[in-house]
Amino acid sequence: MGAGAAESLLAVTPSERIKTVLIDDAKTGKKQLRGGLHAVQVIFRQQGIRGLFNGLLPTTLKQSMTSAARMGSYSTLKHIGQKYGLENNSLTTFAMGAAAGTFTVYATQPFDSVKTRSQALKSSGTIAAARNIINDYGFKGFWRGSTMRLGRLLLSGGIVFTVYENTREMIEAVLH
Repeated sequence: MGAGAAESLLAVTPSERIKTVLIDDAKTGKKQLRGGLHAVQVIFRQQGIRGLFNGLLPTTLKQSMTSAARMGSYSTLKHIGQKYGLENNSLTTFAMGAAAGTFTVYATQPFDSVKTRSQALKSSGTIAAARNIINDYGFKGFWRGSTMRLGRLLLSGGIVFTVYENTREMIEAVLH
């Protein structure tokens, strides 16, 4: 969770804010922003440095929960696999990582939805963003967008943990 919080503060919140503003700007039909650098200039001019950190709380919650859910579920699946004698190879590691990615999406999608709402062009606070989601879509609205995120995190989880385990094994072989 700490890694997710640090990641949120140092990189994710400002980059997600810029991305979300650019997406919202393109949706308006009267595009005002020419790209990422121009978006940063406009945000900075209108809101100062704080504008780049709109949505810090929900982004930090999302990143922290994502790291915890992903690592925790993968670790649990790995221990269960070991307990039942599941062969430890790239295929099983990929499958466990993909399963961890799937769990992560559904466990953290509400945080992602609130983050996106709070970082929009017409940004709002965390509580207002959550209320807006409920008003617009009902409670199920917190999971809107999970299908697209699922595809990314399913593959990402499989790839990341497969590369991690293979790299760890290579390093251990060299050190021992």
